[in-house]
Amino acid sequence: MNNLINPLALGKALKKYNLTPKNKQQVVLLSKRKTATWSAIHRLARKLEFKQSVVDQQQQE
Repeated sequence: MNNLINPLALGKALKKYNLTPKNKQQVVLLSKRKTATWSAIHRLARKLEFKQSVVDQQQQE
């Protein structure tokens, strides 16, 4: 099965968001699905970035 998402473009998307290595791996796994779309990849990346920022804020308090 071919990876339908362009690896260079996926790399740009991963660099755009401040993600942990574990969260980056989740985005990569999503991109390998046959039904993956760019909007789904960006939506997941934004969601994971937001969750991580909430966790970071709670740890600072």
